[in-house]
Amino acid sequence: MKNIKIHILMVLFSILIVACNYKENNTNRAQNEITEKSELPEKSSDINSPCELFTMDDVKSIFTVTDLPIEIKDVVYTYPTCIYKWEDGKVNWTKSIAGQEIKGNTPSEVLIVMIKKANEAMFKQSTSIYKQPQVISNLGSKAVWDSRISQLTFLSNTYMFHVHVKASNIDNENKEKAIKVSKLIIEKLRGF
Repeated sequence: MKNIKIHILMVLFSILIVACNYKENNTNRAQNEITEKSELPEKSSDINSPCELFTMDDVKSIFTVTDLPIEIKDVVYTYPTCIYKWEDGKVNWTKSIAGQEIKGNTPSEVLIVMIKKANEAMFKQSTSIYKQPQVISNLGSKAVWDSRISQLTFLSNTYMFHVHVKASNIDNENKEKAIKVSKLIIEKLRGF
């Protein structure tokens, strides 16, 4: 009787081992399939950086920067970001410290942040911080400018862009340049 119990126990144990191995092999196979799918290359038409849509030549053309060196940064902070800066002396500031007036300037800059798979809810949330929102018509599906931060945010297809332009002390000039940059980006998006 004792031998029968041992044999039954061994058979049950063997079945348990076989069942566990089968489940483990199926899990490994599923994990391998997921890995293979994620390793497939993205479409060549995918855009990974706003620098692909707004280039150094575009900066030179829209901002009429010819002889000045332009610094470029193509980085990913929270989202892919493209930054162009150049020293042309057009962005000046004045501060009063201890009764003295101090003057200086900062580089002109264009900063573009690109968000993929964006929707209207994300657009609304992003622009909710705008204190002086100005709706810009005929630019993507939605567009808003805020003078306080010198930034235009627009939604086009499934992309949202924040276009910060500070290339002048005159708000309307920055706004017009941001609109030009945005229109160019939208035009180039159609090619992808």
